Amino acid sequence: MSLNNIVPFHIESVDSLGQGVSKITDKITFIPKTLPGEKGAARVLAEKSKIAFAQCEKLTTTSPHRVSSPCPHFATCPGCHYLHTDYQYELELKLKSMNSLFRNFPDAAPQVIASTQRLHYRNRIQLHYDVRKQKIGFRDAKNNRIVEVPECLIARAEIAQVLKSFYQNQHWLKLVPKNSMSGHVEIYYHQQQMKISWNQPYAEGGFSQVHEEMNAKLKAEIEKITQGKNYDLVLDLFAGDGNLSNKLAFKRRIAVDIYPKKLPGSDFVSHNLYAAETIKKLNAQLKNQQADLLILDPPRSGLKNLDEWLEMTKAHEVIYVSCDPHTQVRDISALKNYVVKELYLLDLFPSTFHFETMAVLERKK
Repeated sequence: MSLNNIVPFHIESVDSLGQGVSKITDKITFIPKTLPGEKGAARVLAEKSKIAFAQCEKLTTTSPHRVSSPCPHFATCPGCHYLHTDYQYELELKLKSMNSLFRNFPDAAPQVIASTQRLHYRNRIQLHYDVRKQKIGFRDAKNNRIVEVPECLIARAEIAQVLKSFYQNQHWLKLVPKNSMSGHVEIYYHQQQMKISWNQPYAEGGFSQVHEEMNAKLKAEIEKITQGKNYDLVLDLFAGDGNLSNKLAFKRRIAVDIYPKKLPGSDFVSHNLYAAETIKKLNAQLKNQQADLLILDPPRSGLKNLDEWLEMTKAHEVIYVSCDPHTQVRDISALKNYVVKELYLLDLFPSTFHFETMAVLERKK
């Protein structure tokens, strides 16, 4: 193979990044926006010693699950990955991906919690811009280009309206901070308020889930799991505003995050949870009190030293919510004194390959 070569493909499966996987050439080839059973020709965009990445140029055999995308940007946009199929099949592909990732936990079959909104749900989007090229949109990391998305369907109505205004007569060029030739802007709708933030850290001012309906379903599931329990001590890591633990019944809650917030009936501790000294500082505050429940919702990087946290707290129960199942599997696979009781696939990111997972663990007796 060489770059820009046209190669044949036959999609056997879809990987956890939403890419079709073909094995009929000398290299395993990953082709986005294809479906199992499809055949055709693809253009090679990048390659390594044993794998290649390509773009579909022609379909000769199409899947019965293929549909026309409702989004005019889908063919070129890197934002969505499954709008070429129906939602039920999207969930089937995600479940296959999750089952493969959690194959070492066969006793906990994932429960799927679907969304009722596949489009118009995101309350936050981030766009990249280049003033010299007069482009604003989503960045395609594979070719480092900006894809304009004036009619994006994944954003909720309030954000879509702002987005369209950005593109009308290139209005966004008047809004860019002076002397800033490139960067990013975040359009964020929260608590009936719109916020536009230029070149600030993601989720400036505090993280919240991008899909409000699914966030409510996530919290409702946690309430079911903990129903009838009154915890002496809950330790909430990456607590944010207490999104996952606010409705739990507890005598004491220690909420830990890097941004200080006042949470009712709680001790808030401001710490970088990735800093080496944090466990020792929290251990001193716990004064050897065992946590009944440790709940955590870390960034995509997960929490590599989760085993150390659990051996320090001796938590009886663990609820681990993750936006990246790859790092979650890594973290819980390292645990020796805990068993996985329940697994959940929560589709907080419909139309994309992303999904949220939740693992419920219990300490061995």
